[in-house]
Amino acid sequence: MEDMFGALSLLIFGCGIYGLYAYVKMKKDGHINEILLLGKGITEQMCNNRQEFVQKALPAVLIFGVFTTLYGAVDAIHYFIFPMKVVDLITMVIFLVVLIWYMVYTTKLKKKYFNS
Repeated sequence: MEDMFGALSLLIFGCGIYGLYAYVKMKKDGHINEILLLGKGITEQMCNNRQEFVQKALPAVLIFGVFTTLYGAVDAIHYFIFPMKVVDLITMVIFLVVLIWYMVYTTKLKKKYFNS
């Protein structure tokens, strides 16, 4: 069971790294990362104002990437190197709060900038 949670921490860490990569790529080329921001059935071409959407979504993607990477790293250290239950629990709570905020914020952005 411990190995499963350890593997999950590596998966979360990888998602965080992907979030940081998506931030850098979006900032560089101005294209919307459809995986992190749009979901199934919605494409970048459906956006009413792509530049404004990217400008408003970039800080959320950065915050998501940083906190997901941080939690994945702390959780991996907790399971593989040195047990630190309190620190792991605190970072997990922060991660969950950031994740919920990210989902709510990006959903509102989608509703504002995409035709249903």
